[in-house]
Formats: sequence, structure tokens, C-alpha cells
Amino acid sequence: MKKIVLFLFITSIFIGCKEQKGYVTLSGKIDNVESKELMIASKKFSKKITVSDDGTFKDTLNVEKGIYTMSNGVNKFPLFLANGYDLKVNTDATDFSNITFNGKGTKSNNYILERIKFSKTDLFNPKSYFLLEKPEFEEKVREFIKTSVAISTTDVDSMIVTQIRNDDTRFLDYIKKNYQAKYNAAVKFAKGKPSPKFTNFENYKGGTTSLDDLKGKYVYIDVWATWCGPCKQQIPFLKKVEDEYHGKNIEFVSISTDRKNKYKAWKKMIVDRQMGGIQLYAGTDHSFSQEYQINSIPRFILVDPEGNIVDADAPRPSDPKLIDLFNSLNI
Repeated sequence: MKKIVLFLFITSIFIGCKEQKGYVTLSGKIDNVESKELMIASKKFSKKITVSDDGTFKDTLNVEKGIYTMSNGVNKFPLFLANGYDLKVNTDATDFSNITFNGKGTKSNNYILERIKFSKTDLFNPKSYFLLEKPEFEEKVREFIKTSVAISTTDVDSMIVTQIRNDDTRFLDYIKKNYQAKYNAAVKFAKGKPSPKFTNFENYKGGTTSLDDLKGKYVYIDVWATWCGPCKQQIPFLKKVEDEYHGKNIEFVSISTDRKNKYKAWKKMIVDRQMGGIQLYAGTDHSFSQEYQINSIPRFILVDPEGNIVDADAPRPSDPKLIDLFNSLNI
């Protein structure tokens, strides 16, 4: 009897060791492969995985449990990894959104995939809540919670579930806390309402320019500053959009909110970045920003040829929705 017990004890140790594999096995296939490398990375970890000519790959990684980014240099996708996983990944090099998973670790990564799809719906757009009357707002909040809970968490690692649920809580807290102020602003700056005006702002090319000078054309306004990193990130995208719409019924206006000690930096950046459009300097006149209640930049605004608001918080140049908006207006 003692021998049987000892045998079972030793067997359980070997089985336990086998189950607690101290690394991740990550393999799969990438269609339309161009890059011969995949990068798996987090803040404290990075490893390159070689991709064969036929798109297949396989490697092992010793990781701390958490979210990592898989990138081919063009596209990227989050992966949840933990030692012991044997995860197979299949996707297309041109579009990681079509990714599929198999093997141990599938449930947690499918959960992330479903949450990404959810995040791209209107339920995750704060702006859509602030346009609603109070009863409709509360109903949409309930719909958010119902949809979130409906995504299965069966066999999903509790770490990722907790993290995402916390993200949901922060999102809901934000929209509830800011609803009234944002709703009031949405009513004030609703489509068709007269736009606040800027008057006699210094034009880089000489003289001054006012919003009224541009009547007869749509006006896409970029409120920015030279010290603002996200503002500067948008410059290449803005230049591309300007080029695409050159000669059409729209003017592109950039309004610098830099202080006087950054005046020379404003002029220099226009030259260094070869910035087009109408470049204006607001100086000490903060009335336009204040009337639009701008508390963070960059901020983009679209005004129609009559000087009325089309969108007081328009898509950024990097957002494909901007071109959709322009197309809907036949610009």
C-alpha cells in the first residue's frame, strides 16, 4: 500500500512539473509575409522571432504573465502571455485584426480580441454619450455594462479580466463625472450653431486673418502649440490631407497658442516642418480657445462656408473618419 502511495506521489510530481512549463511556446503562420521578423515586446521584455519564407514561425519565451505586443514593423496586436502557454497564432501580415488563436492561452487572447472589437463600437465613444439627453445617456450606460458582461470570461486569466474591468470602471466614471458639462458644451456647439470667431490673428505670411475672411469655404482649424508632442505628431498627416484637398472648397488653418517666448520657435517650426495651410498666431488673445472651452490640444474644428459649426471636435488628420466626414460634405 505504501509503495502505491509513493508511486502516486512521485507521478503527481512529474505531472505537475510537466504542466508548469517555465516558458511560452509561440508558433503560427503569417500570410502575405514580407518581414522575416516578429517582435514580441513589453516595457521590460523584447525578443525577435524569425519568420520563415512560408510565413511559419516558432520560438519559446520566458515571460512574466501579462500583455505583450506582437509587431511585424507595420502592424501590431496585443497578446496575453504566461509561462506554460502553447499558443498558435495565425494572421495576415497586412491586417492583424484577422488574427486567430489555437492551443493553450486561446481563451485569454480571444477575450482580448473580443474586447478590441467592442472598443471600436459607438459604446466606447465618449462623445456619443455627451450628445444624449439624461434618460438616453443612462440607457446607453446600461447597454455598455450589459455588452461588456456578455463577453465570456470562462477560462480567461483573472489578471486580464480584472485589468479590463478596471478600464471599464474608469471609462464609466469619466463619462458620468463629465456628462453635464460636456452635454452643455455639446448643445452650445451643436452642428449648425454659429461658430465662435477669431479676429485679426497674425498670419505668418503677413498681415492678419479672421474667420470671417474665410467665409465661402469650409474651414478646418487646428489649435496647437510648438511644445505639444501630440500636436507635432499630427503635422505629417495634416500636410497629407492638405495636399489631397488642395484647390478644393476648404481652407486649412493652424492657430498657434504659443506664448510670446515661443514666438520665434513658432516661426522656425513652420519653416523646418514645411507647414502649409494658413498659419496663424493667437498671441495673447485666448478668446477663441476660451469660447470653444479648449482645455487640451491638439483640437480640430470644422466650420462650414456660412461660418456655422460642422464639428466642434472634429477627427484628427490621422483618423480616417476625417476623410469620411469630408466626403459626406462633398468637399
